[in-house]
Amino acid sequence: MTHQKNSPISRRTLLRSGGAVVASGVVLAACGGSTGNPVTRIGEQPESEPLSDAKVDDVVLLRTAQSVEKMVADILSDSRITSVLSGEKATLVAAFAVAHQRHVSNIAPLVTSRGGEPVNEANAKLMTAYGNTVLDLIGESKEQEDALTAVLGLETLVAATYQYSLSLTVEPALRADMMRLGAQSSRHAAVLAQLKNPGTKGFAPGTDEEGNPTVATLPTAFGALNSVQIAIGPPNEVGLRTNVLMDTPSLNSLLYVS
Repeated sequence: MTHQKNSPISRRTLLRSGGAVVASGVVLAACGGSTGNPVTRIGEQPESEPLSDAKVDDVVLLRTAQSVEKMVADILSDSRITSVLSGEKATLVAAFAVAHQRHVSNIAPLVTSRGGEPVNEANAKLMTAYGNTVLDLIGESKEQEDALTAVLGLETLVAATYQYSLSLTVEPALRADMMRLGAQSSRHAAVLAQLKNPGTKGFAPGTDEEGNPTVATLPTAFGALNSVQIAIGPPNEVGLRTNVLMDTPSLNSLLYVS
């Protein structure tokens, strides 16, 4: 007869072992063999709708170009710009604004002939990103030089928009149309560059009298692909103006066809 106290497995040991086995089983059940969500949640999980595939075709590029042309036409015609310009500079910028509005009309038949709906509104995304900021800063500084800097940056941006769209355009004939439109903005930028920095200074980036970088440059081809940065607005406590980064339309600012 074996005494209980000499048994290698006592009741307490058995209970402890059994508890450990049960606990281990719970852990293994929670961690292994499950393909569901391990995070506990209350209620039903809503079904997510997959994002629709947005197609960037020629109509989307044309409509986006219209919105950019309209945006620049509106900015150049805004009283915060026109009120600080005088003489030949005012006449020149007014002519540029008319040219951009004319481009909006010229693009319309290109859109309709391809089954699209033309637009005659400024690109809302780009206005929020930098257009409104440019106008507000010029309204605060009330300086002609700031207005000219902004117009030069915008003309360079329009040319860059067409150059970017050109690489995505399918129809060869349409690529030619876009090149012609972009070349006009490139010429505008060249004229403004010479107006701001006459002579060879207008052919390469440099700095103004305060040491701020200028965008007075003749773009290669008919528009640079990089972002355009301008320094405008009232100087801050250390004498520096606000840097505004302006970029061409991207996936979130293209005017897709619904």
